[in-house]
Amino acid sequence: MWLNTKVLVVGGGPAGVTAARVLAESGVDVILLERNLSFVKPCGGGVSLSAFEELGIPKTTIKKEVKNVRIVSPKGERLDMGLRDGNLAIVERGEFERVLRNRAEEQGAEVIEGDFVRIIDDNDKIYRVEARVGDVMTEIAAEYIIAADGVNSRVRTAMGIKPSKSLFTFSERIKEVETGFCELWFGSSHAPGVYSWVFPATDGISAGTGSFEPGEIKVLFGRFKQRRGIIAEGRKRIYRIPIWKGNLYNKGKVIFAGDSAGQVIPLIYEGIYYAMKAGEFAAGAIIEKKVGNYKRRWKARFQKRFTLMDKLRDYFFKDNASAERLVALHRRPEIQELSLRLWIKKDSSMEGFKDYIKLFGKFLS
Repeated sequence: MWLNTKVLVVGGGPAGVTAARVLAESGVDVILLERNLSFVKPCGGGVSLSAFEELGIPKTTIKKEVKNVRIVSPKGERLDMGLRDGNLAIVERGEFERVLRNRAEEQGAEVIEGDFVRIIDDNDKIYRVEARVGDVMTEIAAEYIIAADGVNSRVRTAMGIKPSKSLFTFSERIKEVETGFCELWFGSSHAPGVYSWVFPATDGISAGTGSFEPGEIKVLFGRFKQRRGIIAEGRKRIYRIPIWKGNLYNKGKVIFAGDSAGQVIPLIYEGIYYAMKAGEFAAGAIIEKKVGNYKRRWKARFQKRFTLMDKLRDYFFKDNASAERLVALHRRPEIQELSLRLWIKKDSSMEGFKDYIKLFGKFLS
């Protein structure tokens, strides 16, 4: 089988479906190739309410709204912060992506369930891609490729680009426990260099922890459950989160967006919003016929924010004493407000960013 398209989007997560929708809305011929339309990525499912307006996400996908964040220091000091008008929406990833995919199809994108296999040939004008659709080997010719196929990106591999460094997570969906907070727990005994979490879910909670050493992740999660007082068992998942480096945007007319480009913000490791913005920026660059606009737009909007969060992570996650300091600092109302503006409300103003630098500058030198 042989297919032709202007743009081939590989990957049907937030980055891919957003790119496909924006392209289709502009009348660009686009194929979205997703290897498993039933796949549900392990994820807390938190999305800022402000993102729904900004990105045109249907609010029918919201399952719960969370109005409070709780952070817990290694010594057990608790700090509860109200989100006020910046509530956090909880979505179910499978349904969320299905709704977004349907919107892309309604606009004219062709959605195909199939595996990206390899790039057969590329020249200055056309990429020829081999894909397995069911039992049929299919060739797809495209002028552009958007690689939105996640942390294990096959397109990255096909282009000879090394995998990104990863954070490993162990998570569990537990029905018998409830919480009204997005909880972030710090402590090297169960989350060395990162944090453990408990988020509200549609039915119960999503709990998990992270580690840069995959061999210890199950033990660490067990310690966290004991500390949090969780006895019940649920569905367990292990997954990788890419570590941002900011060094991959495109190679020729192949654009990398979302997890394939490592676009998960440091410190809090949030990816959905930034993946969708990456898809939007990638589509815009193709519509403008200037691939380089993707990198320029991304860096103008997010580079300083990601760099700041990367430095704060290196400082505050280096040991328990530094994590204690992070929690203590957030008892100051002005730091709470600025953090929530950047983390939850997605404030992109330079004023807020400069204020944040002033408050945390002494930790970044």
